[in-house]
This record gives sequence, structure tokens and C-alpha cells, in this order.
Amino acid sequence: MSVRMERMDHTQYMKEIQIKQKRATTRMGHLPIEGGGLNAGYDTVDAVANICTTAGNLGMKYGKDFIWAYTGYSDDDAMDDTITLLVKDDKYESFLHLALQNSHRIKHTNDGTVKLTKERA
Repeated sequence: MSVRMERMDHTQYMKEIQIKQKRATTRMGHLPIEGGGLNAGYDTVDAVANICTTAGNLGMKYGKDFIWAYTGYSDDDAMDDTITLLVKDDKYESFLHLALQNSHRIKHTNDGTVKLTKERA
């Protein structure tokens, strides 16, 4: 993981952190129906939503304590898809990695229907 600091205003810097997308979603990237370029990116959106919800549940405020910066790839040989956030404090990285859960399962049917199912305990 690379560490970069981004300047947000005259006095505040934020740390860049990466979270592997597969830690935050099991959703397919597209629906199993036609749609071309408009039928893509569902896994990224689901991962960002899960990560931001987790951060909010920890008391972090979007736009103050963290922001979603961009998507990319991990620095390791696996080149996994990543979600990159800018966080105000180093401790937020640890909080997010410890609290992030991926226990929901999203199923896609052949007709494009989406079903949310729970993982068995």
C-alpha cells in the first residue's frame, strides 16, 4: 500500500488509503443481460457504498473525515481492484480495515433481477 498525502486546503492534509474492492463486495460487475457500457461498474458502486456506510457507522463524516478519491489497482503482484479514500487521520485506516464486513450476498438472475441474500452464520 502506498502512502500519499493530499492537500485539501491551506492547512489540512489527508492520507490516501486503499481498500481491496473484494473485501467490500461480492457483487458481479455487470448484470447478465445486454446493456453494453451502461451495464458495468456495479461491483465498484457496491464496494464504495459499503465502505462509506461502514465509515459513517464509525462516526466518520463524509467530506470532513474522509472522501472517496478514485478506484485503482493494488500495488502487489495481484493487481486487485481497489477503492482509494482520502482520510483525515491515520487512525481511520485501522478503524475501516477492522470494521469492514462483507457478509451480504447479492445475486443476479438471468433476467436482470437483483436479489439481496444473507450469508449463513
